[in-house]
Amino acid sequence: MKKNFLPITLIACLAFSLVACGIDNHNNAELKIKNQNDTRIYGERGEPARQTLNKYPADEDGKAGVKVDSIRKKMYPR
Repeated sequence: MKKNFLPITLIACLAFSLVACGIDNHNNAELKIKNQNDTRIYGERGEPARQTLNKYPADEDGKAGVKVDSIRKKMYPR
């Protein structure tokens, strides 16, 4: 029984690996995206999505940088 275990296991692993090669052809489920035609979410074709990062104006007076530094010092003291 012990002599046959290793060859049988190797043959089973080989069979399963060969079956796994063609598994992509079996998944033919059609995906239905809920808001596929919503331009507010996905934007127009060929343009970037509208839900991208917000772009803020430059900090001209430097107050935001000072506030960020003070918060950083409170949260991450050295």
